[in-house]
Amino acid sequence: MRISRRPALDSERDSYRLIHHAAYREAVERQFGPWDEEAQDRFWEAGWHVGTHEALLCDGELAGYCRVETREADVHVVELVVDPRFQNLGIGTSVLRDAQRAAGERGVPVVLGTFIENRAAELYERLGFVEFDRTATHRLFRWHPA
Repeated sequence: MRISRRPALDSERDSYRLIHHAAYREAVERQFGPWDEEAQDRFWEAGWHVGTHEALLCDGELAGYCRVETREADVHVVELVVDPRFQNLGIGTSVLRDAQRAAGERGVPVVLGTFIENRAAELYERLGFVEFDRTATHRLFRWHPA
């Protein structure tokens, strides 16, 4: 299995939106109640137009997308969304390890957040991220280089 990344293509926008919906539906329903497709479309659309996204590929097949920002004080994993059909294959781990490597080279932390009810938090904790804050809706995590 080969995991790779490339710039997200505008022609794939609908695929990214559907991946967002598939990946977030369970956590959204646990945390906020019934799924509202129109509201989720608006959330996705608003986030898609901010920053530059990358496609996540598994053996050449579109498996998700991410947005990782290199900022002065940290590396921020803004979005990491993996289609449920491709979860547990190491795709998220690969993105996070790349972020950790880049942050480690600069001596800065990696930061990210997730819904309180998102099981992705288990992955973050396995990779050494520590929860440092919480909002009404999100858990915020940080990883510091050794």
